Amino acid sequence: MGSFFPSTEMHATPDRSEASRVLAEALAWLMPFHYFYERDGLSLPDFRFLKGDEVAYPYRSLLVHTNDMTPTLAAFHHSRLSLEVHEHESSDAFVMRLVTLHAVSTNAPVEYGAIAIQLGGLPPEVAAEVVAGRKPLGGLLSEYGVEHRGAPVAYFSVPADERIARALGQQPGEILYGRCNQLLDGDGMVFADIVEILPRSNESEEWVRPGSGS
Repeated sequence: MGSFFPSTEMHATPDRSEASRVLAEALAWLMPFHYFYERDGLSLPDFRFLKGDEVAYPYRSLLVHTNDMTPTLAAFHHSRLSLEVHEHESSDAFVMRLVTLHAVSTNAPVEYGAIAIQLGGLPPEVAAEVVAGRKPLGGLLSEYGVEHRGAPVAYFSVPADERIARALGQQPGEILYGRCNQLLDGDGMVFADIVEILPRSNESEEWVRPGSGS
């Protein structure tokens, strides 16, 4: 199942009630991602939850903020992003997907993860686009001017398992960074839960954060 104890709160010998609470909280954060792993009979990799200032650079600058990842990654990679849907579940009320985002200019994978989207609060034309599954949600929200804000609930490191490695072009066991994020509407109601994992790459490792002076 993996190790879900936040690195800054883990006790040497957590009691059973504390362990159960932390596990339940972690699975809630990872809900859309965990759903597809459980459905496919796979164990989750070893997620280690971190504080924002524990995320290594340059990934901290790409993850620790309240902006949508779609425009953030599009700006970083100087490219529009495309959506690849690996698996999905849907009903009249929601869409849940396991996805990879690619930079259109190079077709390189720039994010892997899962998202659960509540359709009821979205404008009908946006909901129809979400169901069609051709564009990343962040791009659609920007395109249609939908009021929203991000609210990250957790950051993590995770060793790439075979599924993650294959999607992101990584070596199995490579330590990657990501976040669990929620999108809130204008009334502060959650309409999307997202798990986002970034690849390591030469471009990312060589990137110097703005204002670093180096």
